[in-house]
Amino acid sequence: KRLAAIVARKLLQSTDPQHPGDTPATAQAPRSSAGAIVIRGTEGMAVQFAKCCNPIPGDPILGFIKKGQGLVVHTHDCPSIGKSRLDPDKWIEVDWDPETNRMFDVVLKVVVLDQRGVLAKVAAAIADAGCNIANVSVDEDKGLYATNYFTVQVANRQHLAKVLRSLRRTQEVVRISRVKD
Repeated sequence: KRLAAIVARKLLQSTDPQHPGDTPATAQAPRSSAGAIVIRGTEGMAVQFAKCCNPIPGDPILGFIKKGQGLVVHTHDCPSIGKSRLDPDKWIEVDWDPETNRMFDVVLKVVVLDQRGVLAKVAAAIADAGCNIANVSVDEDKGLYATNYFTVQVANRQHLAKVLRSLRRTQEVVRISRVKD
């Protein structure tokens, strides 16, 4: 369950400390920065996307090596990687492949004025941005506002930005944020 490029890099580092990260597996692979493994979004069991931060193409990312799980990709500012980030043996530099053709889940917290029909308006704004809604939950604040949580499927950060712009044009929307556990 280990990525071949990670194993090759570790072996090379133990035999040739002058060239860490310049392995045959990574030297031939397309990359955007020296020594970075390219993440395409369809790697299978050896690469997983962290559920705590739901990274999407365009997010700055880091890969963490976990026993039994392989490479787990997190956003660089994910709160759950705090201490692990200090141990260079546990993480590896990764970058997104610019040709990633897959949809990624993102959770949005949308605070709205609690009025009749506002959920339909927000859902229409998301659909108008070319985005699918995978899940919705609503928390009523028993007052003027309601908090809606939408799990939406986006292709990358530009697609997410289009969704956010569409939501901001909805008058009843008070606040929008991307949820990271």
